[in-house]
Amino acid sequence: EKIGDFMDILMIADDYGTQSSLMMSLTHFREFFKTPTLKLIELGKRYGLKIMLHSDGNIRKLIPEFIEMGIDILNPIQNVGLDMDPVILKREFGKDICFHGGIDTQQVLPYLSGEEITKEVRDKMEILGKGGGYILSPTHMVQLDVPMENILRIYQVARDLS
Repeated sequence: EKIGDFMDILMIADDYGTQSSLMMSLTHFREFFKTPTLKLIELGKRYGLKIMLHSDGNIRKLIPEFIEMGIDILNPIQNVGLDMDPVILKREFGKDICFHGGIDTQQVLPYLSGEEITKEVRDKMEILGKGGGYILSPTHMVQLDVPMENILRIYQVARDLS
């Protein structure tokens, strides 16, 4: 109540996925995680906040649950396998949820050239940003193996495209 007027987004963080699949079955998610998460979502909604969920990995099977639960923004959109293909995610869920992230910090930012990063950023903005509902960002905290010029490149490209 004391800080609600100063907030726009309530971020909830819980990793439900690995690089290849969910960490648990959909049944276990519903049994052990859905109700406590819904309580947090309801609290945020009571104060008019957007709800952002951070969950790593291949979480495609949970996205319909997240939308039903009232999550507005999904982070980090890791490109881990076909289930998390941005084209498919945008087509299937883009009208119901905002995507946040998508710029890979494991293989793209540390290793690709400036031109390759430019292409990656443009591609993500075109795919996930089509029609709105996308917040450009790296998929995770940027680690020490990422050259500073690669970080700057993301924001330069985004600025030039906007």
